[in-house]
Amino acid sequence: MRQSFRMYVLKRLIYVAVTIFLIMSFNFLLFRVMPADVTRILIPKGASNETIERLTEFYGLDDPIPVQYVIFLKQTFTGDFGESISFLKGEEVSSVIVTYTAKTLMLVGIGTALSIFFGVILGRETAWRRGKMFDRVGSSFFLIFYCMPTFLFALLILTMVASFSDWPIKGEYSADYQHLDILGKLADRGQHLLLPVFALVIETIATFSIITRSSLIDVLTEEYMVTAVAKGLRGKDILKHHAMPNAMLPVVTVVAMNVGWILSGAIMIEVIFSYQGLGYLTYRAVLSYDYPLIQVAFMLEAVAVIIANFIADLALFALDPRVKI
Repeated sequence: MRQSFRMYVLKRLIYVAVTIFLIMSFNFLLFRVMPADVTRILIPKGASNETIERLTEFYGLDDPIPVQYVIFLKQTFTGDFGESISFLKGEEVSSVIVTYTAKTLMLVGIGTALSIFFGVILGRETAWRRGKMFDRVGSSFFLIFYCMPTFLFALLILTMVASFSDWPIKGEYSADYQHLDILGKLADRGQHLLLPVFALVIETIATFSIITRSSLIDVLTEEYMVTAVAKGLRGKDILKHHAMPNAMLPVVTVVAMNVGWILSGAIMIEVIFSYQGLGYLTYRAVLSYDYPLIQVAFMLEAVAVIIANFIADLALFALDPRVKI
């Protein structure tokens, strides 16, 4: 029995809603089961009496755990996450998260789009030329960068660029950024964004290339591909219209998983290049024991994975007829 797209979306939305609710619950419990007094965790050391009273009332720290949980859910659904208690002391967590996440989305969005585009192309070409020099060189390149730790490659780029050129390697913009015109500001931000994007692309392109190559090689050995050749179809037509649509099914799943994880996985690149995105914020919040910031950052990164997988499920429904049964 074939299910409609509307019914499939409804089922997946219920799954997403339940999963996000469980993530929120775990996020609440995580900081309550740590080996420390939650009051001391959420109230900064040396805080004034006024600050202690305000934070105690906001988080309901003098209430039973079930009451605190209800308060937490209410604050989460209304976007009221409180204030940073150490790293950006006194600033609203909601505004801080929005600012830093926007920067990460720019980095991750550009980097992931380029990684997917070139990764699929390279994976396709190496699979189509399997066993030839292009395939051997390409496969070696994929494996090297797939196994290389992100921080190591980023540090290597930073060291080489700093040693042999004057290209900006730290931060999001130059010291004289405010004095530039609009085109100058765009060019300045582009220069500072280039190295982090390059590091992200090289590190993630290998994953997409390896999956595309493996999937396409499996498809090219199927009987219907032999039939297509027997019918006299051109090689490029077989690759484009028969092989690639079927080979893309596992690629879509891997893309969704990586898109979600890259949002948090970019932390090493952001820290090394001092790019102040969500990963950098999470790193500094952990070092500063800024639990309100950590709590929201963890939840946002987990939700990103769930949403990415939801989008992948919709794509698979459109691409794979077996999902509709």
